[in-house]
Amino acid sequence: MRTICSLFVLLLVSISGHSAVSPLSPTGSELSVLRVALPYNAFPPFVTGDPERPGVLPELLTHFTLNGAPVDVDYIPEERSKKLISHDKVQVRMESESWYRGDSPMCWSPGLYWVKDVLITHQDGAVPTQSYQDFIMLGRFGYTYPTVEEALRLGQLQQKLFYSEREMLDALASPVKEDRRFALMSLPAIRWLQLSNPKFITALKVHQVVDTAALQLQFNRSTLGLKGCAKFRDFFMRFRHSTEYRSILLKYGLDIKGVPQ
Repeated sequence: MRTICSLFVLLLVSISGHSAVSPLSPTGSELSVLRVALPYNAFPPFVTGDPERPGVLPELLTHFTLNGAPVDVDYIPEERSKKLISHDKVQVRMESESWYRGDSPMCWSPGLYWVKDVLITHQDGAVPTQSYQDFIMLGRFGYTYPTVEEALRLGQLQQKLFYSEREMLDALASPVKEDRRFALMSLPAIRWLQLSNPKFITALKVHQVVDTAALQLQFNRSTLGLKGCAKFRDFFMRFRHSTEYRSILLKYGLDIKGVPQ
């Protein structure tokens, strides 16, 4: 009887000891998930707002994971995403280093695609050449426009802001008397919007390229942000030459030649 009891006690001790050192299975709340903020009001064709064809960036991010977990993509207004990334509520957002006007140190991805900004007017509108004096630029809330910053600062150029490229083109396509309005917009964006609205072809005129910048992902310098930045750099250096990335770009009317090397 004593032998049986002793064995029983040893069994309990063994089970208890094993339970004490066994790691708990990780739960979803314990995993570090990289949060990405993409523009709520779209930036076609890189972010379209269409669930069926969400854009280059959402499709690109489906191929990227951190620690085996997919990233968490949220669609957030531009100005709000700038605040969230500085407070580590999101760790990543769409941006270009040449557009960034903040003062927080950030980690930048390689260039995902060269974005050419062009000047657009109504077909009958005046075109700024030597000066922006008495012109009105249509732009987006939260966006920076390096080529006209000085004219805006000096008060030579007026500015009217919209929440999306589509709203900008809608306004510009409606003629006004002695029209001195223009928009600065990425060439891929206007081409994408022209596909669904012939008025943007007949009523508008696309002029010269005024600026070129590499579209990038901006990571904050939190532990998770820096880790994600390093991992994404390694991932994209391989992925940018892949047939998968070429297929994504072609789906949205873009050419692999536009990817920075």
